[in-house]
Amino acid sequence: MVNNTSPTLKKLFQAHRYQISVTYLLTLLENLFQLLYPWAIGIAINGLLLNKYLTLTPLFVIWFAHIITGIIRQVYDTRIFTTIYSNLVTSVILEQDKRGVATSKIVARSDLSRELVDFYERDFPNIITTLFGFFGALVMLFFYDLLIGIYCTALLILLLIVNIFYSRQSRYLNRQLNDRLEQEVAILSDRQNSRIRHHYSLLRKWRIRLSDAEATNGGTIELLGMGMAIVVLLRTVKLPEINIGEIYAIISYFFNYLESLDEVPFLVQQFSRIQDIGERIITN
Repeated sequence: MVNNTSPTLKKLFQAHRYQISVTYLLTLLENLFQLLYPWAIGIAINGLLLNKYLTLTPLFVIWFAHIITGIIRQVYDTRIFTTIYSNLVTSVILEQDKRGVATSKIVARSDLSRELVDFYERDFPNIITTLFGFFGALVMLFFYDLLIGIYCTALLILLLIVNIFYSRQSRYLNRQLNDRLEQEVAILSDRQNSRIRHHYSLLRKWRIRLSDAEATNGGTIELLGMGMAIVVLLRTVKLPEINIGEIYAIISYFFNYLESLDEVPFLVQQFSRIQDIGERIITN
């Protein structure tokens, strides 16, 4: 069944590939500006300490460009993705009805189809931002100090190992949750108190287990990040000929790196959910 997931998302992307590609290019551009902030602030700090006020110029140019790019992307995204959802939900309803799928499941799947569009509108840009934060910050840390870059690479390897197990758990839990959601309309239509109570009790159970799994994974990442922060701070202050601006830049890039790590549990959970939804609403 896993093989069905990619065609579902792939077909949605192919139908609107040019429009979606534009918004992702704007997202990449925003992330590039975000990546340059610590470098530009570090230059500004060193310059201002020497009364060189023109060193503020790179920071304000980057900042202004970032604001304009963000406005354009948001205005563009709203128009593109509302159109995509309208087309998709119409297709899902007509296709599922033609296949003789029960009305209760069609209603549930029409709601779930919104999450496929949300994946391209919000989750995939978040994945881009997370990966850019990962590797962009990592490259900059290597630029400032080879050993700090190696330390952070080791942290990334540990993270990958932890999330292999979390991904499998999240996939199973999302499948159970979506199984229940597909039955919701039918259960509510029967209006049997015992079935309704049982249904919402199970929804509560699977949502709690999903939340607990995400919290456990996130806590593990936080603990690893806390230990690495101590190592990086000790290394940074002992670098030869280090100046204040460079110290600021290194610490900023490291915490940007950690901030990207914090997003991983949520993104893994969302991707697992989208995989399961994709298997349920395959449509031409």
